[in-house]
Amino acid sequence: MSMAELHSFFVHFPIALVTVAALFDIIGVVLNKRFFAKMGFAILLVAAATAIIVGISGYAAEADLEKNIQILAAVADNLNLHASAGNLSVWLIVALGFLRLWAVLERKAWAFEGWIFPGLAFLLTIW
Repeated sequence: MSMAELHSFFVHFPIALVTVAALFDIIGVVLNKRFFAKMGFAILLVAAATAIIVGISGYAAEADLEKNIQILAAVADNLNLHASAGNLSVWLIVALGFLRLWAVLERKAWAFEGWIFPGLAFLLTIW
């Protein structure tokens, strides 16, 4: 199975994982249980890793598509919009993962407490 073929299989994993991470973080804040925030952090790191894989496979899928068919103008515009939104999503998920990783390594109290990361993950889920 090529990277291009894997794109459609993996594309929704990072989105779902960010959503689950946000839910774990929200539960951690509401119940004041650090375990849930730690799970949210771990899930966010997995989301960042899978987002990179999705981005790479998306580039491969786009290259295969452009090689194999003539793209009509409307399809090309949609493909460009899809690629741009996908690229931005990858960068946002990875940036959130790195921000949280930095906060954890720096032992910031807000890395596992409060509404910062649940809020950011929730906004990213909506995006």
